[in-house]
Amino acid sequence: MMKGMRYLVAGLLLVAGAVAGPALAHAALIATHLHSYLGGDVLIDLRVYDGQPGGRYLWEYTVTNSAYDPVPGTSNGFSGFELFLPSPIPEIADITPNPGSTPPWDIDCCSGNPVEWDIPDSEGFGIMPGESGIFSFTTDPRAVAINDDGWFHTWQFDIQTDIIDTPGMHVPWVPGLTPIPGVPGPGTLLLVGLGAAGMIGTAWRVRRKP
Repeated sequence: MMKGMRYLVAGLLLVAGAVAGPALAHAALIATHLHSYLGGDVLIDLRVYDGQPGGRYLWEYTVTNSAYDPVPGTSNGFSGFELFLPSPIPEIADITPNPGSTPPWDIDCCSGNPVEWDIPDSEGFGIMPGESGIFSFTTDPRAVAINDDGWFHTWQFDIQTDIIDTPGMHVPWVPGLTPIPGVPGPGTLLLVGLGAAGMIGTAWRVRRKP
């Protein structure tokens, strides 16, 4: 009886771990996707990390601008970045504008769809040629999906101009997108935990069989 209880407790712990998400001992890189636009003039590298406080995921987009500044002297480089997700992420938090920018970028200012960062030319420079910047946020564990509807742009005279679409951008899964294999969402983790618990229970029953 006591041995059976130990197996049951072990199974429940596995399920609890699956629901809670990844282990919190340390942050680990669990996905990376590099995107190239304008013949490599703009690179956007997504890195997804687990092990954040509360079992959350960190989504970090590093933008490297080699040559994008459509009208030098008037435009302000890579100064608008929009993922344009088809539906919101209710638990999104820790949205970080480009930390190298002073003043900081505006968040979700204009399109009405998450996630968006902007710095109009009247407020300052964006990521200029030869520079890089990081845009990030955290979510609960979510699968990675591909969204073709986002874009980046520059600003001129406080107007968004020279908009460049970003097909193939990897983003957190939300309703309206299809997850890709590779990064488990919470449903997958739960099924793994339940399956492991079931295997332990089966092993106990087989062992107890006369």
